[in-house]
Amino acid sequence: MKKIVLITLTVLFSIKLFAFDFSIKPLVAYEFATEKLFNEAGGFSVGLGVDISPVTIRQRDKLFITGQFTSTNFPTKAFGVQSLIDGDLGIGYSFRIADRFGITPELYAGLWNYLGSDSLGVSSVSGISFGGKIYADYYMSPSLTLSLFGGYKSFYTKPTPFINDVQIGLGLKYSLTRGLFSNNYIQIEDSLVNPLFPVFYAHYTDEPFGEIIFINNEDNDITDVTVSVLVEAYMANPYTVATIPVVGRGEEFDVEIFAFLNENILGLLQPKAANFDVTVEYNSLGKRQSVTHTLPITILSRNSMTWEDDRRAAAFVSGKDASAQRFARRVKAVVKNELKSNVPVNVQYAAAMFCALKAFGINYVVDPSSAFTDNVGTAAVDFLQFPYQTLTYHGGDCDDLTILNCSLLEAIGIETAFITVPGHIFMAFDSGLSLEEGRKKLDKGYYIEAYGKIWCPIEITLSQDTFGLAWTYGAREWKKAGEDAQLIPLSEAWSKYLPISVPGSDTSIDVPSNEEIIKYFKEAKYY
Repeated sequence: MKKIVLITLTVLFSIKLFAFDFSIKPLVAYEFATEKLFNEAGGFSVGLGVDISPVTIRQRDKLFITGQFTSTNFPTKAFGVQSLIDGDLGIGYSFRIADRFGITPELYAGLWNYLGSDSLGVSSVSGISFGGKIYADYYMSPSLTLSLFGGYKSFYTKPTPFINDVQIGLGLKYSLTRGLFSNNYIQIEDSLVNPLFPVFYAHYTDEPFGEIIFINNEDNDITDVTVSVLVEAYMANPYTVATIPVVGRGEEFDVEIFAFLNENILGLLQPKAANFDVTVEYNSLGKRQSVTHTLPITILSRNSMTWEDDRRAAAFVSGKDASAQRFARRVKAVVKNELKSNVPVNVQYAAAMFCALKAFGINYVVDPSSAFTDNVGTAAVDFLQFPYQTLTYHGGDCDDLTILNCSLLEAIGIETAFITVPGHIFMAFDSGLSLEEGRKKLDKGYYIEAYGKIWCPIEITLSQDTFGLAWTYGAREWKKAGEDAQLIPLSEAWSKYLPISVPGSDTSIDVPSNEEIIKYFKEAKYY
């Protein structure tokens, strides 16, 4: 008993309700009548059937209701060609034994009428008909099936059948549902779509922002599968993200999603709810098919970032930021003739930038809702300023000031690096000295040896103090953090997170006067 219940439940749960299919099928057949009146020769019939399948069983078998209208002409010696017409309703089961082949048995019953002939004195006769067919099906495409069939039909009257005949014929079945209407046979089982960060727009060409799991609900294997993504407002064309040679019937396939975004996305100043299209194209029984799914996505503002990887902030550092570039080049030109011979050139230019920012009025401002110490190592969204914004606002928090100082030095060709310690980020610059020179000219404990260079750490939050104090504090924080401290050269971080310049960066900035810059520069002390 338990076994019977289990089998019944298995069959029931394998039925796909509402897998509706509406098909038409023209039929031609050669029929052999067994009665004397028509036994001189066989006749030809033409018919038209309509099949309605409300359910799919065992994943791709179809139970259907059929209606058929047939006209048959029988040649006779005595009466010439005589015609029978009949209309039937029935039920069938399409058993798919392979992707291209199937067997379909069919039973039906209905009404028939023999027209007769007044001129020949042959009366009209009518009655009920019943019979059946069995089709050998060849699936030419998802919507078209060619069939060879054989059948038996009885045109019944009392006390004996009017005619019994055997049929052999061809049928061509066309699914209007598949042929004329769009159907989603490649469905999404699950999806994970992360927000888009405009600052990393070039990054998404090679790095995924989500994953989608599809399932092949076609009645057959599919081949040459391609998946493409289109975020319409920020992409010129769909971007192909996956190609798969074969996906079996009922199989799932995972696709990581990428996007070839354009610079228009950098214009977003506020988060935006949007949609993107994922299109799956594939061959099904030799025919190219396509289905498009539209999914929601959040596009964050261009200042948004998360700190799972500290290198990500490198995207905000740009020596090509127009405002930073003008500021840095102006300062360099002003102090160029004031340089001392006994201090490394890079150190003096770094001091000049620090002093010019002090004269400019740059301040360290903590944003309680967007602090590095709260967000480091997390997926929480932080707000980072581009260099021109920090100059415009005359301040920022530790990550903003780090980005600005690095950008200024990179603008005049001095390599820089991020330094991260638990709960804090600051910067370092390349002294320009070789390892041997650095060990001789700089006091031990005031520099960092890494990547074959001598780096000078600067605590940029001391923006209104002296350059020497900022250098001393930077060196102290590095030493105190020990193994928890990390130095990340911008050149290394840029290999993964490209620097960008955003619209609006060419903002007019009132650089301090030459006299102010020189005054503060001459007062600079070096630890």
